[in-house]
Amino acid sequence: MRASWMTSEQAAEALGVRLSTLYAYVSRGVIAREVSTGPEGQRVSRFRRDDVLALARARSRPRAGALPLIESEVTQLDASGRLAFRGVDVADCAAWGFERTACHVLGMSDADATWRAEAAEAAEAEGTVPGDPAGADVVRWTVMRGAARDRERTCLEPGHCREVAVTAVAASTTALTGLRDGTVAERLARAWAPEPVDDARLAGVGRALDAALTVLVDHELTASTLAARTAAGVGADPWMVLLTGLAAMSGRAQAGASRAATRALRAWIATRAVPDAPVPGFGHKVYVGPDPRVAVLLDRVADVSPDAADAADDLAVRVAREHSVHPNVDAALAALTVAADLPADAGEVVFTLARIPGLMAHALEEYPNGLRLRPRALA
Repeated sequence: MRASWMTSEQAAEALGVRLSTLYAYVSRGVIAREVSTGPEGQRVSRFRRDDVLALARARSRPRAGALPLIESEVTQLDASGRLAFRGVDVADCAAWGFERTACHVLGMSDADATWRAEAAEAAEAEGTVPGDPAGADVVRWTVMRGAARDRERTCLEPGHCREVAVTAVAASTTALTGLRDGTVAERLARAWAPEPVDDARLAGVGRALDAALTVLVDHELTASTLAARTAAGVGADPWMVLLTGLAAMSGRAQAGASRAATRALRAWIATRAVPDAPVPGFGHKVYVGPDPRVAVLLDRVADVSPDAADAADDLAVRVAREHSVHPNVDAALAALTVAADLPADAGEVVFTLARIPGLMAHALEEYPNGLRLRPRALA
């Protein structure tokens, strides 16, 4: 009798896709999986054979109005804990730093990106943001102002789109910090540093912020990435593509998720009581095991505050024991916020800034496809 279940490898072969693509289907709800325990106690994924065969049939016949399955070269990830940007492992990208990684994701040379010069010019042109907005609102405001001032706004050529992404990051950083010199991470660290400034600690915070920015550059087809690609599909200009993605990621389930994770970590430090499930900052829709971004970032956090990193590790052990889930990148951002005594919205700001290059990289892939992201409602 034919088996009712297929392994990940069997399902990927039946669909004619890579394992990373199969797990991307899982993360987007295209196909369901079941996680079980293997003979050696390891967590393994399996798929219903009927679901796999139904998806294979659906992929083989085009249907008007159906949401297509999207292939992307920007980011590769799978449930086992692998994450790479254009084939380069996330840990290696963290060693490169945010600016170089952003250029790599955008498909441009480091020499073509004038992050600091653009920041100074944009700061003089943009002026101040009215009122007293939250940090992430400053980024969105700066993108909107950049669109209004761009005389080539409607140009969809790759060179212009890449320039828009670099300018958006650089100008937003200057608007957030009032500083023109240094990397994005260095400027954020100086702006958020308490007085008096300890140079050694400041350098450590800068390195940790740089790692956070780097690991967050992209994460494949998230809701905000799909929103940005949808905007690109209708020919929206690159500024509006960014604004669409930034708006979609602003909710508490994405860029804002580190706030709840920070509160959970602070509560753990104060009480050592494990929160009830679901625990903010724990669990992931793609990764069966650890989120690979966590270890990269916590290594840098430990250089800033070993106590904060130890507290985050202790909480992770207890949550894994009681709820069988691992920390995600929001928990690591929470540890950084606690370790460096950053503003409550620092994780959201870092997430929002970091994701701009990734959004634009996806837009560059989507522009040539035109209007294809048109799903249908069930009547």
